[in-house]
Amino acid sequence: MDYSALLSNDQKRSILQQRIAQFATEAYQHELNKEVGKDNPDMIKASDDALVILKNAITIHQEELTKLGE
Repeated sequence: MDYSALLSNDQKRSILQQRIAQFATEAYQHELNKEVGKDNPDMIKASDDALVILKNAITIHQEELTKLGE
């Protein structure tokens, strides 16, 4: 089933924009966590790992948004 066919382009844009904002919020929090835990290597690693995933998610969502012609 093509789930994207069930949504209008405006709906897709809205979802993508909301998700990008959500991912950016989480990334911002992880950047702050790195500062808070600057003396805790485990905390820094956890934040760095999360930031890699969030960066990838943001990139994929931005690419999809571009395909829709923002």
